[in-house]
Amino acid sequence: MILLLRSDETLQEKVIQDHIQLAPKRKLTPDLERGFMLLFIALAHANLFLFSADREITMTDQISVFLRQLFIDSRAFPLFAILFGYGLHKLYARQEMKESPWRETKKILKRRGGWMLVIGFLHASLFFKDIIGVYGFIALVFAEQLLRLSNRKMIGLAVTLLTLVGIIAPFMPRGFETLAAAGTAVMENPIEASLIRMFEWIFYTPFLSYQYIPGVLIGILIGRSGFLDNPELHKKTLAGIAMIGLSLSIAGAIPLAMRSSLLWSVEGEIAAAAAKILHITTGYAGGAGWTALIGLIVVRLNGNQGRFVRSIAALGQRSLSFYLFQSVMFVLILAPFAGSLGGHLGQMGSDIIALLVWTLSVLLAAVLAGKSLRGPFESFLRRKSRLS
Repeated sequence: MILLLRSDETLQEKVIQDHIQLAPKRKLTPDLERGFMLLFIALAHANLFLFSADREITMTDQISVFLRQLFIDSRAFPLFAILFGYGLHKLYARQEMKESPWRETKKILKRRGGWMLVIGFLHASLFFKDIIGVYGFIALVFAEQLLRLSNRKMIGLAVTLLTLVGIIAPFMPRGFETLAAAGTAVMENPIEASLIRMFEWIFYTPFLSYQYIPGVLIGILIGRSGFLDNPELHKKTLAGIAMIGLSLSIAGAIPLAMRSSLLWSVEGEIAAAAAKILHITTGYAGGAGWTALIGLIVVRLNGNQGRFVRSIAALGQRSLSFYLFQSVMFVLILAPFAGSLGGHLGQMGSDIIALLVWTLSVLLAAVLAGKSLRGPFESFLRRKSRLS
């Protein structure tokens, strides 16, 4: 009997050890990507809270806007979309590994998408224009179809939607208002601003999905390829994507960056339309380029992760929570009905605030990681997405 008990204990220990060995470890690359993504988003958003109408535009303002248009604006959201698509693929792959029925996977996707819509609506109502709802809408309505497309169909759909993006781009208010702040972020009455954002959110959340789906498709393809999971095996491919993607992105951004920063004053509807088309369509190349470049950085680290790198990865693991945290901080610091610092800063000042808020986010994420705590909204989504 004792021998049998010992045999059972040995068997149980072996099962536990096998489970530990088979349990997938978090990959550094996607977490580091998400952490840096939040810096890009902070830089893209903080300047929208500037509201000093009589402040003279300086050369520093112009240079700051030029650099943001070159590297960040319309490049941050494709990176976000790529990482969201990658995350959808990983969820789908985990369900497949567990041999879960497809109907269960669909329920998880729809639950997650539905709750992201709720979070997005509250975010738009209380703080800022929202993109979480767009991703929730994509997860709820389109994810089950997108995840099961063949690679060829994905590429064809992405090209079709990118063409649509290019056609619609000239009619979108993008770039030219950068040095002339307008919108709900700078309204003095928070209730009025909230009501406007709630009304706008209902319409732009489904409408903008066509812009984000190409990035989501790229992310699913990247997930299938293993580029982010094992970047050391794809160094040449990543180097090519980084070089081509960022080169196209920078070249395509120059016309609009020059116009937005008032460094180029050429008039004409054709020139304006062409600048917008180039800027937004090449932004997807920029998103892919940044994705590949950060993958190469991980390869370069070669496992030597310092405290700073681990902290950025910890931020990436909690990206939803700290995306919302950024909005709260920008309102508290910059909004006219709160800290009102946005009435005293220029474009460079808003970039400094963005960097400081991101740095604070990194520090707080490191504290949470040290205590083995998930982000509150990640925990909420994980709990609500489970099947009863």
